[in-house]
Amino acid sequence: MTNRSPLLSSLLHPLNLSMLALTAAAGLCSAWWLAPLGLLFWFIMVTVIARDPGLQMTFTRQSREPLAQRFQSRFDRLDRARISIFNSLQGVSPAFRRNVLPMQDTLDELVEHAYQLSLNMTALENNFSVQQLAASSFDEDIATMQKNIAAAANENEKKEFEEALRSLQTRKIQMKNVATLLSRFEAQLTGTNNAVDGVVTGIASLKGRDAKQVAAKVPPLLQALQTEQTELKQFDAELEKTSLV
Repeated sequence: MTNRSPLLSSLLHPLNLSMLALTAAAGLCSAWWLAPLGLLFWFIMVTVIARDPGLQMTFTRQSREPLAQRFQSRFDRLDRARISIFNSLQGVSPAFRRNVLPMQDTLDELVEHAYQLSLNMTALENNFSVQQLAASSFDEDIATMQKNIAAAANENEKKEFEEALRSLQTRKIQMKNVATLLSRFEAQLTGTNNAVDGVVTGIASLKGRDAKQVAAKVPPLLQALQTEQTELKQFDAELEKTSLV
């Protein structure tokens, strides 16, 4: 299925195409002054459909690049939770929507942040996998270099072997740190999913309650999402300091 942008989908929408055809027909066959009026209505219809949140969400989802499998399944679950909340707000009262909308906006930001982080972590993991093949003999190389240091014929040889040893040890530590970071992020996505699932359940439980009750229950749910956002930001900072170059 072709992934059309919201604007293109709106332009090709049968209703909008019909409106454009009628406008042209009216301008040619009836009165010329009807054409500008028809074009105005057509433009409004195109704009309304192009700005449809559901259409924009679908386009965004279909446009995303694939992630590493260990992150993809967890992110997909997070994205489904966002869709669940979006769908649950369709057909509700304006008062309920006003109270819950901050959570939807915060969740949108959280999901997009999680995706960008997952994308960066995917690139890191791909690089890590390549580097890991070359690093499979680290322990052997380190042991060999230690023997070379012990058997060095002079100070110059010894210094060269010591520099090589330090480089190998530093590289080994970097690889270990990256492996730990990737595993921690995978665990973070799992924790974020659990927190968001709790928010979805909480929103579902608010339906049917009066506006005052809903307003009282929203802050803790919103705080749960904000906490997850803060934790993801910590990974932003760690990723900035991480390098396998």
